[in-house]
Amino acid sequence: MYQKYSIVCFSLLLGGCSTLSADDGFDDAISEVNQKYNYVSIVAKKITPEDVTVGGSNTLKNTTYITANYAKNDKKTPTSFAKVQLSYFKNYDEFTHVTFDGADYPIEAYKVSSTSCTEHCSVTQYFTFPLDNNTIDNSAKTGFVYTVQTANNSNKLSFSIPSGYFQAIKNEQSMYLDIEQQYQAMHKTDSKPVEMSKYWFDEATAAEQEQFTEWAFANRKSISTQLKSDSKSVEMLSYWYEKASTEDRAQILTWLLNK
Repeated sequence: MYQKYSIVCFSLLLGGCSTLSADDGFDDAISEVNQKYNYVSIVAKKITPEDVTVGGSNTLKNTTYITANYAKNDKKTPTSFAKVQLSYFKNYDEFTHVTFDGADYPIEAYKVSSTSCTEHCSVTQYFTFPLDNNTIDNSAKTGFVYTVQTANNSNKLSFSIPSGYFQAIKNEQSMYLDIEQQYQAMHKTDSKPVEMSKYWFDEATAAEQEQFTEWAFANRKSISTQLKSDSKSVEMLSYWYEKASTEDRAQILTWLLNK
């Protein structure tokens, strides 16, 4: 019998919520994959980047993760981005922008900064910054270094994420691209003759279906005989089969074989 397939938008949880380190392997670096209508969103696990600040820093904690959005078609998709939770001793002004690949980008807070004081006071900032997919592609080869800076550039903190983390994102993107291409091929839109042939075949009686099937296979290369019947279904079946191209007829016959 003809197999019916359906794929729905889904969010696939691929792993736990553990935080990776720069020394870890990245075979299990993807946290979540969300299929949208016109793009796929790949969320990598949190990672603790390596602090590569020149001269050292007062960083207490940094967790970063990447959400990479890849288009399925030519429609506009959300920009990919990094999401950061950064804690440091309160002897810096708050950071306002990030630098990588020689360009500056303003950071955008997704949560109000918090302050904690015991023996010393610390600040935690929660922010995102944009990444284009070319940067993600290049980082899969060379790794990624970003620097957060204060408004007057008086203080800078630099962090490095290994290339393997971004390669895991690329691997996941490649897998879902293959799935999408297979889905599109499987759900290729029928031409009008194919669509109407299927419709009228399902409307026909079992005897009419058998009559049409025998006639269609006998006339698979060209129409050499007419299909005579008083049935509306058979009349429309023969009409649309005669309208069909050679490729359409092959598709109709393949469909009949799988009925």
